[in-house]
Amino acid sequence: MTDTPTSAPTWIIDVDENNFETEVVERSMTLPVVLYFWSERAEPCATMGPLLEAEAIARDGAFLLGRIDTDRKPELAQAFQIRSLPTTVALIKGRPADAFEGGADAKALTEFLDAFAASVPAPGLQAYKELQAIGEFDKALAGIEAHLEEYPEDGDARVLQTRLLLDLGRIEEAREWYEALDDVFQQSDEGRAIRAHLELQEGAGDIVELQAAYDADPKNTAARFTLAKALLAKGDHATGLDHLLEIVMKDRAFEDDAARKLMLETFEALGLENEVANDFRYQLQMILFV
Repeated sequence: MTDTPTSAPTWIIDVDENNFETEVVERSMTLPVVLYFWSERAEPCATMGPLLEAEAIARDGAFLLGRIDTDRKPELAQAFQIRSLPTTVALIKGRPADAFEGGADAKALTEFLDAFAASVPAPGLQAYKELQAIGEFDKALAGIEAHLEEYPEDGDARVLQTRLLLDLGRIEEAREWYEALDDVFQQSDEGRAIRAHLELQEGAGDIVELQAAYDADPKNTAARFTLAKALLAKGDHATGLDHLLEIVMKDRAFEDDAARKLMLETFEALGLENEVANDFRYQLQMILFV
């Protein structure tokens, strides 16, 4: 295997410690990156390398191929705990999603890559995300469903579809679509947030009845916790989190720290940019660490 010539396709790069952060980690946030660890001393690399390069060229942007010569850059091989050569590692959103060791025939390699090529965002998702951001969930969902008719393998669109179903309160449909997502999408930041939302729905109950039970006995921690779960499930995150914060302050040991754990699940569901979650995240930190 030789160094990439100056005319090499942009979807094939040589990786070292100088470009790893920008060309591998950052680019993997929007594009699958396949890292290929190789050495001239490993015979299977003579066939595996050209196969990967041919796939990168043929797929023209479905993934970025990053080649790492382990003889020249052993520290990167050590960081990924590479035990044999060649080893191929797929990264999605900065995290290893799958890998295999040794060579592969063209069919096996195609099947491996197909799982990640499908995660390349097809055109048009940003418009639907903007509709979601302003609360136009029905319009966004209609657009996504039309989009998926043309791009049925677009995993990012499937994730957005699932989240929109949650936004519309179509919980069981959202649960079915979430369970049908590939593991790599379930384990993404958005996938974990969807899972957290679905888990919150398990606390749904009659708010009026639960509020009455709590009002009748405000010192009953169990009643307060059940009310908080129901409020979170119904989308009243501020009130639900306020109840949980009070439980953490007054009865931290309740059900093995259940209130704090539920607050953390709620933070994950709401995401890092949610103002309510950030406010209560700060208040919780002040209670626990000050």
